[in-house]
Amino acid sequence: MSIQMSLIFGTLLLQMTALLVSLLPLPLKARKAIVNIAESLKSSKNFNIGLWFSLILLGLQFADCFNRLQRFSHIGNPYLLVSSRDIDSSSISYDQLASKFYSQRNLYLTGAVLYLTLAINTVLGILKNLVTKASEYNKISSHSTEETESSEAEKLRSEIKSKEASIKGLKKQIEGLQTSYDSLNESKPVSKED
Repeated sequence: MSIQMSLIFGTLLLQMTALLVSLLPLPLKARKAIVNIAESLKSSKNFNIGLWFSLILLGLQFADCFNRLQRFSHIGNPYLLVSSRDIDSSSISYDQLASKFYSQRNLYLTGAVLYLTLAINTVLGILKNLVTKASEYNKISSHSTEETESSEAEKLRSEIKSKEASIKGLKKQIEGLQTSYDSLNESKPVSKED
């Protein structure tokens, strides 16, 4: 493998590691650190220039590998075509097969690096939103618990007082109904005809 393809393969491994770390269920502080590092890299002009330069070179290499594979599209697998008498296996050289293999390998590696670049940017955007929402939630929940406890206790006290007042009113009403019921029973004498 050439130095260029070794660098691309190393980049692929680095991207897979970065994607794995960003997808791990880490605590909020670790996720904040990851987001802060990503934001500082995105704001760096030197990093952006290097990133875009690398992406353009990888895109050109991807297109070149794709075009090279189009030239070798007429070459199939000679081992699958040995039994066929229509194909002359002597017309396919090992150099052509090796060139086709290298083009396929380069296409897969550059395509994977380009795809993972897009995936990492997407995951970091989602992670940034997740960290901001979690920070807001923690801030609101810690701030509101102190206020809500005192305001909730005050509401419950006033509710208890109103319920006690309504209970006293109901007791007076029950006593009034009981006395009127008792007075109705005492005023009429009971006869045998009833």
